Amino acid sequence: MDAPMPPPPLRVPPHLPDEVVEDILVRVPADDPARLLRSALTCKRWARLMANRGFRRRYRERYRGAPPVLGVLANLTLTGGVARFIPNPTCGFRPARDDLRGYRAHDARHGRVLLNRLPGTPAPHRDQESALAVWDPTTDQLRQLPLLKRPHQVLNWNAAVLCGADAGAACDHLDCHAGPFRVVFVGIDSERIFASVYSSEFGAWSDATSADHPGDDLDIASPGALAGNAIHFVFLRGTRVLKYDLGTRKMYHLRLPRMLAYGSRIVLMAMEDGKLGFAELWLQYTVLRLWSLELSPNGLDGAWVLGRSIELNKHLPADAFLPGSMPCVVAFADGAGIIFLKMIDGLYGLDLKSARATKISMASGFYDIVPFVSFYIPVLRAALVTSGEESSVGSSSP
Repeated sequence: MDAPMPPPPLRVPPHLPDEVVEDILVRVPADDPARLLRSALTCKRWARLMANRGFRRRYRERYRGAPPVLGVLANLTLTGGVARFIPNPTCGFRPARDDLRGYRAHDARHGRVLLNRLPGTPAPHRDQESALAVWDPTTDQLRQLPLLKRPHQVLNWNAAVLCGADAGAACDHLDCHAGPFRVVFVGIDSERIFASVYSSEFGAWSDATSADHPGDDLDIASPGALAGNAIHFVFLRGTRVLKYDLGTRKMYHLRLPRMLAYGSRIVLMAMEDGKLGFAELWLQYTVLRLWSLELSPNGLDGAWVLGRSIELNKHLPADAFLPGSMPCVVAFADGAGIIFLKMIDGLYGLDLKSARATKISMASGFYDIVPFVSFYIPVLRAALVTSGEESSVGSSSP
């Protein structure tokens, strides 16, 4: 009996050009960095392609204007306000440290997080006084800021971090997290309100500009908003917004509409058209209302216009609206278009475009939260070496 014929040799799949492989990898959703990591582990060639700066730039440009929310930093009540990173359940990103011992998360923008050291926590360097720090969660790089010296005790303050590029500079904020940054600090003492800007390029605070005492405090739990070329903060009584012009370094007061719900907490935000806006809850906390500011030609005042109203009970589960609960808006993810709501059963993120709600955490034991919005492309150190782009950031390359 004749021996069976051997099976035909397996055909080697055709070698795909690098451009075709990149066309495939660039389609991996930006909110799924875990899938990117699995792709990098497929073979050395794919890892090398993903480590290339050109691919990373192309990937960000594909999702231009829509970086994902990788997670939120919650300042926990049980630990006295220590910040803990809570990952977005739809993403696979986790920073090198989940708990920022001794620090409270204060603000985040352009891939950076502003931290302030909690009272009683010793300074990290004995020879340098520091109360604020800027952290990049994707690289775990932490930069301490020098103490801002003032002749009078600062009784109240708020601050914001942002890219160091000037308004006229061509920065799209897709890949500037490792570059220069600025921190805007607005404080109130017993006599005046003042503002100073820290520049990472010069490693120093600017000379302060000041104005008359506003007769109110800044709401430190309410994050600032970057709209136009100005940083905005809410006053504690909820009747005015402080505008700090980054170009002129002058401060102005903008009045909020009188028809706000009594005792309602608002969250400032930058609207899609770049205007200043804010969100509030209405009608027994069941409707989310979005307002925008139509500035007058002089840019010093304007009229608030009510825009969309979103009925939350159509998008959130019934358990989020138990009797006696008092939901509130707590944050806005700048660049991602997501409002965060503190409900009785946990924390939700509401996408303003789709009105789709995602439960971020079951826990509600936090003072406030800071969303972290950034692109994250995990690559392997070996691939960085091969591509000649190894750096001190370890095995991640944001």
